[in-house]
Amino acid sequence: MSSSETPSGDLTELQHRNRERSLTSHHASRARHDTESVVLAGSGMILLSDARGDIPREHADSRGLGLFCHDTRFLSLYELTLNGARLVPLSSHEGSGAWTFHVLGNPPLTSASGSCVAAHTISIRRDRMVGDGAVHEIIALTNFGATAVHLSLELAFASDFTDIFVVRGIAEPPAHTGLPAEVADEHRVRLRSLARDGTQQATLLSFSLPAAWLTGKAARFDLDLDSGERRELAVEIAPRLGPAATGGGGDLHALLHKCMREGREWLDSCAEARGDAVLERIIRRSLLDLKLLRTPLLGGHHYIAGGIPWFATLFGRDSALSALEVCGFRAAIAGDTARVLGHFQADRCDLYRDAEPGKIAHELRQGTLARLGEIPQSLTYYGTVDATPLFLILLGEYLSWSGDVGLVHELHRNIDAALEWIDRFGDSDGDGYLDYRGAYGTGLVNQGWKDSGAAIVNADGSLATPPIALCEVQGYLYRAWLAGARLLTLTGDEQRARSLADRAETLRERFERDFWSDRLGCYVLALQRGGRPAEVVTSNAGQVLWSGIASPEHARAVARRLMQDDMFSGWGIRTLSSRERRYNPLSYQLGSVWPHDNALILAGFRRYGCDTEAQRVFGALHDAAAGLRAHRLPELYAGLERGPDESHPVRYPVACSPQAWAAAAMPYALVSLLGLEPDALEHRLRIVDPKLPARIDRLSLRRLHVGDAVVDLNFLRSSEDNVGVSWIVRQGPLVVESAPGRTQRVR
Repeated sequence: MSSSETPSGDLTELQHRNRERSLTSHHASRARHDTESVVLAGSGMILLSDARGDIPREHADSRGLGLFCHDTRFLSLYELTLNGARLVPLSSHEGSGAWTFHVLGNPPLTSASGSCVAAHTISIRRDRMVGDGAVHEIIALTNFGATAVHLSLELAFASDFTDIFVVRGIAEPPAHTGLPAEVADEHRVRLRSLARDGTQQATLLSFSLPAAWLTGKAARFDLDLDSGERRELAVEIAPRLGPAATGGGGDLHALLHKCMREGREWLDSCAEARGDAVLERIIRRSLLDLKLLRTPLLGGHHYIAGGIPWFATLFGRDSALSALEVCGFRAAIAGDTARVLGHFQADRCDLYRDAEPGKIAHELRQGTLARLGEIPQSLTYYGTVDATPLFLILLGEYLSWSGDVGLVHELHRNIDAALEWIDRFGDSDGDGYLDYRGAYGTGLVNQGWKDSGAAIVNADGSLATPPIALCEVQGYLYRAWLAGARLLTLTGDEQRARSLADRAETLRERFERDFWSDRLGCYVLALQRGGRPAEVVTSNAGQVLWSGIASPEHARAVARRLMQDDMFSGWGIRTLSSRERRYNPLSYQLGSVWPHDNALILAGFRRYGCDTEAQRVFGALHDAAAGLRAHRLPELYAGLERGPDESHPVRYPVACSPQAWAAAAMPYALVSLLGLEPDALEHRLRIVDPKLPARIDRLSLRRLHVGDAVVDLNFLRSSEDNVGVSWIVRQGPLVVESAPGRTQRVR
């Protein structure tokens, strides 16, 4: 049922059920993504494997393992055995994301001749990298035993060519025709399928050594290794849509070193935090994860994909917020992201895809279901209320860091179209607030960042009734109008710019009247049909502060409220108060903790001078990342209270990891805590009342770019509440100012 067909009364039970199982709801996934999985990604390909480097048949579906490309799983089984036995995982490392390695040992083995090979006398290392449209692997075996050994190395493989929505368990599989595998020779095999839309799908596997035995299911290599001898097998795995050429080759060691070098160069091109070993590793992992998620598109431009494995594609809201969060470390990401979002901006009405002229896309998909038009993401879906204002906010933030007026002129038609969408389509009931209705039968029902079907609730536990105007979305609108006013001024439209600024001020006054609740001590979650408030305490109220729409008095009250025990878990601020009827700390958005949400709230706290609260939130995120594998913050984790001896939060089993706005959360939180306010157009950087994280007394931020200038900043705690700052401008014109604290809203 479309939004226009919603009956006038309360939602029917059928509609409630539809909301609970909303088609693209993240939490609806049948398969879980194990955050201990090892991730290799690049050029639109993602390989998720276990600690051995395998994709075992029994875990491919339940843990979401496999090789994914074009929203299709091109490898559903990939398992290495030695003399018929599985290997022992010893170590694994993700490197920069475009390369990984696994170190394995052997269990006790028996050869075909009956001789025994003692445990851990054979070392197996699997180096992997992405390049030239394929995943490459170097399998190196070294015999550390005293005698020669005969080894039988076997690789089992299979491709089910399953659409990612089917892997997640939220769509029925489209029929496809499995074709017989083609064994070209002892070096090459091609696994094949014909999708229902007629697209040819293939996975090409090529081996550097001739196989003693090769079929469409497995390859066996017989190796004789003297004592101390090392042998290598190179494997290329190439996913292909359409007519496919045979595999390539090349120097894989050179490719591996290239991937390593590119990881170092990426880090060198970003700002660098120095002074605390754990924080350095957290920020380093964050930046490498953003590189891993960086996806090419449109003639050399890139965007940050939403998250792995389920959302490794363009997401309007996620990509915009992630790019905005990381501007202080690498602003160019924001410019590229804005271009890509502008390219996919809607230019017509399409009820099925929820498209309207000027609207920024929610999601882009490329799989079989999308190509067949059997899901709204075919290929672009627009079911989001906030991506359009966030597009304008992103451009404003990018301009502040880069001074790139040229991009503003390049995208001026997109800016105009986004502002016009807000005016023509954003307010469905004419009450002056940006809202959404949701399309029950097809796409997302809830269209803010809390987009699961049950996320927007009333105090009695019932679901809010559309149209729904979320509190934080009104803040986004306020900030978007102010950003739009600045952008229009640069394009010479000063009259319209002044009008937007006036409208923002009027919105602020109305918002304070309609969304504030004395009973809750914070802003209500939303206004629903008829202007009724959804009176529950949520983290959304904290994002209101991020936008700057809140009054100083109410902002300080929100900060106090969100840091009470029912909201602050010790690992961060929960999405929903533990006192609310629908609270569940293990749910997706009804009591869990989201790092990006906390980073935005932290920035809001700093905006209004709530520094103690901001430092506590930073400490919680820092401690969570420090205790998690590879110091990687996932999409979300459970909202259970932090115990005195716990080293990390309880994991949420379906969380994307890495995930874009979670990866960008700590860089953004650090820039906010340090009080950095750039104005590249004026060649100026203000440092407003900087704060340092607890237990860190000295911190440097090197290679910070503001426009064409590069500056190193050094922060030193002089007392419990005071932090001094010094700087060296390394390149370009830049005026650095150290300013006292702020205790009121700044427009």
